[in-house]
Amino acid sequence: MAEIKIERKKGIPVWAILLAIIVLALIVWAVVANRNHTNQNVNNTAVLQWSAPAPGHVYHVPATRCA
Repeated sequence: MAEIKIERKKGIPVWAILLAIIVLALIVWAVVANRNHTNQNVNNTAVLQWSAPAPGHVYHVPATRCA
């Protein structure tokens, strides 16, 4: 009977490459998602603290006559 020699492939397995791509994508997503997040919060609170009322809201107080 003839022997069949089986040799394993040398190199990086496909599952390891896919796992590395997924991890790299998560790292890039996390960096991009948090890049401007803190700056927007700081700017929004500063605008809320120091902004004046909108010019469209004018309160009319009717004049009263003194006796």
